[in-house]
Amino acid sequence: MKSPLRYQATQYDCGPTTITNAIMYLFEREEIPPDLIRHIGQCTLDSYDREGYCGKYGTSGAAIRYFGAWLNELRTAGLLPIRSSYLDGEEVFFGPGSAVSQALQEGAAIVLHVFHDGGHYILVTGETQEGVFVFDPYYRGKDAERDEVIRVDDQPFSHNRIIPGTLLNEPGRDYYAMGDFASREALVIRRDNTDEMYMI
Repeated sequence: MKSPLRYQATQYDCGPTTITNAIMYLFEREEIPPDLIRHIGQCTLDSYDREGYCGKYGTSGAAIRYFGAWLNELRTAGLLPIRSSYLDGEEVFFGPGSAVSQALQEGAAIVLHVFHDGGHYILVTGETQEGVFVFDPYYRGKDAERDEVIRVDDQPFSHNRIIPGTLLNEPGRDYYAMGDFASREALVIRRDNTDEMYMI
């Protein structure tokens, strides 16, 4: 059985919440090791604010990259059939020839950096002609972010927004834009077949 995706508990934990949501989207509740959930929080809420408080500047790109590598170690150790890859820069866009769009077609979940009152992480779970299916962990009630964004209230296991790919591809820093290529990053997380795991 799967659990509904979660909203973040604070102003700062969009990164760990979105990674947790990616795991919850891909795996049944009974399959998820509790140590994995503990490790997500410990390793990804890592940035310091100007006053020196840990976690109050959210999650760094370095932590996202590290955590993706750690997920691959789980597969290597035979603990979870999972595979991740880190994309950045010009690799991160939606549309023909996109590694991101191809991964979605193959059933991956994507932890994506966008702008949303500063840097923000959202989960991408699908893409159709209607738009990109996204779970934004920042709860905003009935407030609208942008006119082009469709609010979804009846898909708690996969998405709560449908966003045009053209909006996500924008180079600016409006809500849900990915910004300039220099700031783009995505962690692609896939479920592997168990027979592809290497047991040590």
